[in-house]
Amino acid sequence: MSLSAKFSMVNLSTPVQAADKDVMGSKAVDVALKQVEQQQERELTTKFSARMKASVRDIGQVDTMRHTILSHVATENYERAIEELRRYCDAKAAYPQFSVRSERYSKYAVDLINAVKAKRSFPGLHHLAMSKQQELFDRAMEHFDDLKATLRKIEQIDREVKLEDVRSTVLVVKAMIYSAFAVLVVGFLMEISRGVLPAAFVVVDSSFGELTNWLFDKLGL
Repeated sequence: MSLSAKFSMVNLSTPVQAADKDVMGSKAVDVALKQVEQQQERELTTKFSARMKASVRDIGQVDTMRHTILSHVATENYERAIEELRRYCDAKAAYPQFSVRSERYSKYAVDLINAVKAKRSFPGLHHLAMSKQQELFDRAMEHFDDLKATLRKIEQIDREVKLEDVRSTVLVVKAMIYSAFAVLVVGFLMEISRGVLPAAFVVVDSSFGELTNWLFDKLGL
């Protein structure tokens, strides 16, 4: 092969190789950018979760409805949180007043859970300016704190309804006891009127007759 032919082959293959390198370089950049975006997204998620979990720990009691639901929201288990709230409310069916007084709070709590979800899963959140990210973060925490207060109100209504039920039960029991006592007293008085009172009347009548006879004897009548 002549020198000119070899030179021609080199010139033909060089643009192809350069194009391949450009494609590979572009893919590498895309992969790197995607990794950076994923890392930023993970950092934002961690930031949200850490702040919310710290707020949940402030509750103290771990065996409450409030702690359970807030924990699910903090870990992004929103559907589970709503399910737990509805299960809690359905379990109070024996107390009609609970449903009447807590219904609007329960609906509001569901709206707040969805609001937190919307703020945390805002499309392209990591692409936004830091000030906008902070604004969304603060709004999400406001919804979360509002949710905490709303759930506390629902628990308070639960305690109040149960206390009112106990008080009404005590009143009914007292009324039954007083009624039974009144029946016993009336029966006792009726027995006395049938037995003791007639006998007492006979004794008094006899004594009065003897006293009258004695007076007549003294007066010579």
